[in-house]
Amino acid sequence: MKIIALGSITLAAAVAMVTNAENTTPSDGLLRIPLARSESSRLKPDSTQLWYHTLHKYGLFRTKSEMESQAVAEMPLFDYYGLVDIGTPSQTVKLQFDTGSSRFVVSTTKCPDCSGTSPFNSDLSSSYRPGVEPWQIHYGDGSFAEGFIAEDKVTLGPISVQNQKLNLVVSESPNFDDTVDGVLGLSFGVISGSTTLFENMIKQELVDQGVFSFFFGKRSINGGGEVIFGGVDMDRIEPGSTITYTNVTEATHWNIDIQDFLVNGGSYAKYKNKAHIRAIVDTGTTLLVGPEVWVSWYHNQIAKARRFRNIWVVPCKGTGTLSVVIEGKSFVVPYEDLAREYIGFGLCFSSVQSSSADYLILGDVFLKNNYVVFDQAEKRVGFAPLKAEDKKVTSPAAVSEVENAASVRVQKEL
Repeated sequence: MKIIALGSITLAAAVAMVTNAENTTPSDGLLRIPLARSESSRLKPDSTQLWYHTLHKYGLFRTKSEMESQAVAEMPLFDYYGLVDIGTPSQTVKLQFDTGSSRFVVSTTKCPDCSGTSPFNSDLSSSYRPGVEPWQIHYGDGSFAEGFIAEDKVTLGPISVQNQKLNLVVSESPNFDDTVDGVLGLSFGVISGSTTLFENMIKQELVDQGVFSFFFGKRSINGGGEVIFGGVDMDRIEPGSTITYTNVTEATHWNIDIQDFLVNGGSYAKYKNKAHIRAIVDTGTTLLVGPEVWVSWYHNQIAKARRFRNIWVVPCKGTGTLSVVIEGKSFVVPYEDLAREYIGFGLCFSSVQSSSADYLILGDVFLKNNYVVFDQAEKRVGFAPLKAEDKKVTSPAAVSEVENAASVRVQKEL
């Protein structure tokens, strides 16, 4: 594997998203810590729930009925999780690496009804520093998480961050995801007024260059992938390609400008006579969620796409890639990733859904088709096309395989 090590770091902290893999240190010196896709013991989440989770996360509900939707109350959370060590001796917890938030949130043993499978027990850690500052998150549908802020050591591979602020959960509402123990926020700390784990890596000189990079594997090729702190894996990138960087427009979330979107010969920039659309690059979101006008334009380029109630659906076996133009370079999402689970009559849930915001949220549907570099030091984001074997796709689930009650209900209503 070809790793670009930035600065004087000799061993990049990498997290490999490989289900059932074992911790190994290969000959290239790159320590890999396994991650897996989230598989809840509850009912498998559908795309409607994933969409509502994004609206929930960014506070983008448009109507009271959306806030009170059962899909929100039973929202699933994350596609991927990784293992992170907290405390001394270390306790391993399952966390999502989320560029759409900045808090380090983790469930605790002081919360008997919290989500997760391996909550953090502060009583067992000699490096734990208690705190009394409260924190809370409350949403419009009544769901919440709350607790207090404390500090402890956090370790990823060979890198140990001292005195990391932790948002410890001691109480939360029911129906949160039960497969992860928390969230490792990787946006800019100014959002929450705290210092993120990666910002502390920079401050504590654990990395000389503030860069981390993501590769998301697809379920159709057995998952796989990694997040690397302090390096870029050029072997993931299509031969002959380079990384295209674009500046962050506001260092809160990973905000960037997109120049255009191309679908079946149509250009959004020409349609709107607009030079750009703002976007947030978010590893904690699954779908592409954007302004009503952009979402409507996109589906108008797809033959037989339609709106069912407030949800966009598309033909499961349609045509037309989505090209996202950044700094003059097109980054492609194949149609197979733009049509999700089958809902009836040859139609699938669209990966592109609307919100009340005037910006686009670029989720995993886009990110898993490209290699993404987050350059915190230079405040920019880089993109490169994945090499062929890393971007293989399969068609949506066959009609005969979909037998759940929700699909039957939707078919009757179409």
